[in-house]
Amino acid sequence: MSFEIVLRVLTDWVYPAVLVVAFFAVTIFVHELGHFLVAKRRRMVIERFSIGFGPKIFGWVKDGIDYRVSWLPFGGYVALPQMSPMEAIEGGTEAKREELPVAPPSSRILVALAGPAMNMVFALALAAIIWGVGAPANLPVIGWVEPDSAAGRSGLHSDDRITAVNDEKVDTWEQFLETVAFSREPMVKVTVTRDGHSLSYLLETKVNEKLGVKMIDLNPKEHPFARSVKAGSAAAAAGIQPGDQFVSIEGMPIYSSEQVIKLIRTRRDEPTVIKMLRDGKPVVMTVVPAFDPKDQVARIGVMLGDEMQLQRPGPTPMAQFTEVFRSMGRLVGAIYHSKETGVSVRNIQGPVGILPAWWYEIVLGGIRRGMVIAVLLNINLAILNLLPFPVLDGGHILFAVVEILRRKPLNTRLVHITSMASAVALITFIAYVSWNNLEQWFLPDRAPAAAVHGSEPTPASQPAPQP
Repeated sequence: MSFEIVLRVLTDWVYPAVLVVAFFAVTIFVHELGHFLVAKRRRMVIERFSIGFGPKIFGWVKDGIDYRVSWLPFGGYVALPQMSPMEAIEGGTEAKREELPVAPPSSRILVALAGPAMNMVFALALAAIIWGVGAPANLPVIGWVEPDSAAGRSGLHSDDRITAVNDEKVDTWEQFLETVAFSREPMVKVTVTRDGHSLSYLLETKVNEKLGVKMIDLNPKEHPFARSVKAGSAAAAAGIQPGDQFVSIEGMPIYSSEQVIKLIRTRRDEPTVIKMLRDGKPVVMTVVPAFDPKDQVARIGVMLGDEMQLQRPGPTPMAQFTEVFRSMGRLVGAIYHSKETGVSVRNIQGPVGILPAWWYEIVLGGIRRGMVIAVLLNINLAILNLLPFPVLDGGHILFAVVEILRRKPLNTRLVHITSMASAVALITFIAYVSWNNLEQWFLPDRAPAAAVHGSEPTPASQPAPQP
């Protein structure tokens, strides 16, 4: 294996994966650190601080606290026996709860709030960095439009910039996809600007069979390039190199990876003139697409990538937070109106779905794009944890508030049964979501329709299409 291949594997696969693990671990760590610090400040008994659930991988004990990293990377916890019992998730406890002093409701509320608060602080810090260094994004500019497609017949042109969908402002291609996917009507109004004029078009949506969400057959004006070139392929024989950008194929301007794939597949065994851009200089070469008997299509042996444009300065922290809240609201609304949108609980992404999608975003846009997703995840984690569901932080707050209103502790057995039942329900739900995500990302032949919330149109299981 050549040094070039090793380097490409490290930069295109290993590096993004390491960043995902690091971002996810820090997200869980800051959440649990919030609980830990406030519990320590309130002099509560702390048994365990764990990143992950299940059996311990490694750890140490200091000042009577068991610090560990565990096998199931679906979150983490601080074992506080003076809070609601959590054996179903945290494992058994060595302390006898009946012998421990009862933590006052105010302490339990503060400890529960501290985790989500730390996630919000972490999200704010990341958002401030993104504001300063800029954020890679696919701008909502239309690229190649099929003349005989519905969009082409409606009058949409290449280079039209989408400004709104159903009068809702969009600033990126991702927002455009999401707004279309969560629309309740089969037709959507797309507003664009062209030569300084604002134009609106009524377009029909179609459900993408692979993703299971509504889409419009439009491609962004991307800048496809050769991420890698397969040794011995037609592209390698013609002299295409990693990093070369596709400018035109047989004289047709190139705007997207999808366009490259479609054009190459029509040129089986035909000499095809491709104009590339290498180090800012045009290069013209002739490639003969070869038939791939496995997939029954013509290929040239190139792993494609698409460049995002860096917006500097990036969106303000307020704009980033606002967009995350809007996105969460749209998702909840789409699930509530499932009959009209087709979006259901099956479309929710858990760790199994989030991690590969996060990896793909970093492949596309680097560490900046990873931070954008980290902001979204931390805000989502904070909000979801505040839901008044037993075993979540909001459940602890609910129990404490009821205790304050009753002016006496809740029945211990009732709290225990409720917490255990809720823990089992939560674990079951996580398993259900994870299985759906597993089918979507890693078992495509068995996969039912499933949405990719806020992702690119290319599934993460196929991060780099090959023409």
